[in-house]
Parts: sequence; structure tokens; C-alpha cells
Amino acid sequence: MPAVIEYNMRTKPEFFDEVLDAYVLFADAFGMVNPQEDLILVTADRRRQIIRGIGVFETASEALEVGHAAMFERFRDSVADKLTEVPEREELELIHVFVKTVE
Repeated sequence: MPAVIEYNMRTKPEFFDEVLDAYVLFADAFGMVNPQEDLILVTADRRRQIIRGIGVFETASEALEVGHAAMFERFRDSVADKLTEVPEREELELIHVFVKTVE
């Protein structure tokens, strides 16, 4: 069953853009080399200083493996001092996906 991982980071205000840019670069690089990742979304709530990474995986075990990947650990370490608290990782069950094709 597909799994969705939501990874939330609360940034220090002065580092919001820097962490956001780093997350986007990381997500693109990670998605290119990681066959388990089916979809990566990065969202931002500037008012609350929250950056969310949302990944969709075939299975929960694949999602768990990615959380321990060296590339992900390097990214977390690179932004750790720019965050106000330890990031939160939550696993969600994927219930439905709708994608509209625009022609």
C-alpha cells in the first residue's frame, strides 16, 4: 500500500529562504537518484516559518529506508542549526490521488 511521508521543518525567520532553497535543491537531487520516490512536493508557509516536504512511496518500508539514506541525513545536518526545533516526520496513508491532465 502506498505511503505518504510528511516532513515538517520550522525555520528561524532569518533562514527561511535559505532552508527553502536548500530543500528544493535536495528534493530534486534526491528524486533523480532515488527509485523509491514516486512524488516529491515541497510546500511553504512563510507566515508560520514552516517548510513541508511530502514524499509518496510505493510502500511504508521504502519510505522508512529513505529516512535513513545518507543523502537525506546530510541534508538534515546541513540545515539543523537554521531550525527552531527538531523536524517532525509523520507517515500518512495514501487514500486517493487525482491528477488532471491539461492539454
